[in-house]
Amino acid sequence: MKILLGVEGGVGKGIAATGAVRIASEEHQVDVITAHPSIWEGNPHVNKVWDWNRIEYMSEFIKNYDKIIFDDPYRNTRFLLDECDLTCTYNYMLNNLCEPVQPQLFLNKAEHLYVQGLLKEIKKPIFVVQTNGGLNQGYAWNRDIPLEEAVEILNQFQEEYEIIHLRANGQLEIGGVKHTGDLNIRQSLVVLGMSSKRLLIDSVYAHAAAALDLPSVVLWVQTEPSKFGYELHTNIECNQPELKNMDRLQGLFSGLDADTSKCPFGVDQKIFDVDKITKALKEL
Repeated sequence: MKILLGVEGGVGKGIAATGAVRIASEEHQVDVITAHPSIWEGNPHVNKVWDWNRIEYMSEFIKNYDKIIFDDPYRNTRFLLDECDLTCTYNYMLNNLCEPVQPQLFLNKAEHLYVQGLLKEIKKPIFVVQTNGGLNQGYAWNRDIPLEEAVEILNQFQEEYEIIHLRANGQLEIGGVKHTGDLNIRQSLVVLGMSSKRLLIDSVYAHAAAALDLPSVVLWVQTEPSKFGYELHTNIECNQPELKNMDRLQGLFSGLDADTSKCPFGVDQKIFDVDKITKALKEL
């Protein structure tokens, strides 16, 4: 059977789909269409990768498939009812198997050698941190780590570790540390793979760390670790918000809404328990 899987959304969502594709490929030919094809480079379990941004005549090639899956896992009944996490939902959609599956990434030798060359002067073990994710250029309260809280945590490790900030150009920057703004996503994933400690948020690098079998401390604000997280990681949820009635219009995915008017944290309130996070990182 020839299967076409459409993966909408960000890079992390694509990584989450890779494990289910591996299982499906044991009996079927699987192609993927995505806005982030680079995540699938080197993956031996996918036959062809189409780019959403370059498809002009989809109706012409789509007829060649026996099964087409363009359903968003976020709208799947099992996902909504907490019966499946994200990887499990992809597994159910592709393979009718309701069980979580580890994602996969395939990075190549040239990418490793290039990044190792860039970081050859570093003598300390590497500590990577992702504070901001997605397309948000500023602070997204529903998912991100406030920079001042991140710095307070990182100060406990800066003498022993080389801190590298996993960020894209345009995202908020922690001053005085190295960052990945000039690297592409695959090169940044190599940096992740070279790290000894990892402080992450619910975003691409949490999925990638699971794919690379790298236990990490992952922080959560409004999204749920039971839906988007991995047991491999130490998942730490935010402090209880001080403000109430910030979101009177309830939606199915209120946790994904970064509207500043809906932030329930007080002006002087800390979002995370810094001491708890520091302790978890030292135990990592």
